[in-house]
Amino acid sequence: MKRGPKGAYTTGFKPVMHQKFVSCEKTRRRYWGRSQLGWPKFSLCRPNAGHFGLARLEAIGRVKAIVTQNVDRLHQAAGSREVLELHGTTHTVGCLSCDYQACRESFQRTLDALNPGPGNVGDGGKVGEVARHTTPEGTPGLQRPDGDVEAEIGAGYVVPACPRCGGILKPDVTFFGDNVPRWRVDAANDLVASSDGVLVVGSSLMTFSAFRLAKLAEKEGKKIAVLNMGHTRIDGMASVVVKCEAPIGQAMSQIIKCGNF
Repeated sequence: MKRGPKGAYTTGFKPVMHQKFVSCEKTRRRYWGRSQLGWPKFSLCRPNAGHFGLARLEAIGRVKAIVTQNVDRLHQAAGSREVLELHGTTHTVGCLSCDYQACRESFQRTLDALNPGPGNVGDGGKVGEVARHTTPEGTPGLQRPDGDVEAEIGAGYVVPACPRCGGILKPDVTFFGDNVPRWRVDAANDLVASSDGVLVVGSSLMTFSAFRLAKLAEKEGKKIAVLNMGHTRIDGMASVVVKCEAPIGQAMSQIIKCGNF
């Protein structure tokens, strides 16, 4: 999900906060209800030329690994093998109280069984009306890159508890207000430190968890190349030796073609 000047987070969208998800049943209903609506389309997303280009560069040894902020697993679907999901993935659901885990596809079947029907579940457990907007822009039915769909979820929506201990189930995603797990931070740091350089693709690096990796690369004396449409947080950094503003898929296809990779 974009966090730049024209991204979702600067145009009225309010992301789920970790503490709110943990402490508020209404927030969990909102998240899972909207996720349930968006999953069928989200799960059908396929890699684009940018994903395939990076996978090809990894296959020939030009890319050692990918550190991604995306939660959709499209890099793996394109064939990339060494992928570190910095912010986790929506494809796994886990319990906050025990070690129970489930794949998102099977969890979708549980949500569908508890909340049947084409619309949202409203008060009393009945299928509600067509989705209504919840942001100032008024965008009913809008689907965001993480699968979230603009919809109003009623109090009758049923959120399943952990089948093992009755705890809270949450996607394996780092929500706002939470910290990226230490092991992921360490793994990302190790990849930067052991690299010859860093290629930033399709990110403004507005989140600190990603920006700090660029700062680490600068500290380690690594050169940085950027392929991104628009401004990034590191545009003025001395370590940035190349900045290309072009459509990602088109640019990656040209790199593969011109390099005979």
